[in-house]
Amino acid sequence: MNKVLCTILLLSLTAVSSSAWEKSMALVSVSVTDMKSAPDYQSETISQATMGTPVEVTGKEGYWYSIVTPEGYTGWTTELNLALVSDERYQEWKSSQRLVVTDYFTVVREAPQLSSPVVSDCVMGNILELCPAADDGDGYVRVMLPDGRKGYVGENSLRAFDSWLEEVENPTGEDIVETAGMFLGFPYLWGGLSPKGLDCSGLVRLSYFMNGLILLRDARQQIETGITLDHNDIKGNLRAGDLVFFGRPADGRRPRSVTHVGIYMGDGMMIHSSLRVRINSLLPGREDSYTGKRVVGAVRILGCQDSEPGIVTVLRHPWYFNQNQQQ
Repeated sequence: MNKVLCTILLLSLTAVSSSAWEKSMALVSVSVTDMKSAPDYQSETISQATMGTPVEVTGKEGYWYSIVTPEGYTGWTTELNLALVSDERYQEWKSSQRLVVTDYFTVVREAPQLSSPVVSDCVMGNILELCPAADDGDGYVRVMLPDGRKGYVGENSLRAFDSWLEEVENPTGEDIVETAGMFLGFPYLWGGLSPKGLDCSGLVRLSYFMNGLILLRDARQQIETGITLDHNDIKGNLRAGDLVFFGRPADGRRPRSVTHVGIYMGDGMMIHSSLRVRINSLLPGREDSYTGKRVVGAVRILGCQDSEPGIVTVLRHPWYFNQNQQQ
């Protein structure tokens, strides 16, 4: 069978399995799972989802699940990386005492000892459930992973999810810039949105998520959200935390194309993920000027949360909390 026929057959099977599948919820059960464009390891990695992220499962093909993330992004991941949850269990999870990982990396161990075997790794932004135990070791917290595995994490790597979100409920632009700056020097990874590797819009999304906001995934989507700014006067019109977009402007023959995004820092500077997370000037004539692409737009995110499409606080997202919890 040639490659064209194989592709047609795969798409047909996917359509059948997805249409026959009854949608359900799941929690990502590994620190980071790749999201593929098709149910095939050789397909493109288009994004990632991190542990404790609630996703909607919309179809199944073999051991692959098609999923939708809280911001509406779709892709495929394998069944071992998800924990399917019943409606009852999902409601319990949304009301449970949860913890968020605030260190770049940490591990869950079988026992509250540094020498104990590792159950799983974790990255910044992972969400775990608190699992109180009488035998908590000094400096450790007992947790439960989304798939039911239990273990211990150093308490300094975690924050209580609810109180953490309340503290970051009204972030400033400087808060966003400070968070993004934590990843300086981290490697670029196409589709990446964790400390293991970040693409340009992944850096934006993680920086905002760690300040309690869920943004759309891709640069071409992010430019359509928030308040549109005049990007012809960078220093005059932009504030810290605003997003700056690059690509090809629209002309009489073609629409605008958005291929890159950075976070404005102030004073004409931005932080972005290009080869690695780094800082460049947006002003011409400097050695550190970013001139690889043309600025095609800028938007302000802060001030638009929960009032503009595509900008939602985690506290008010119904996939993370039961609605009556936040009333």
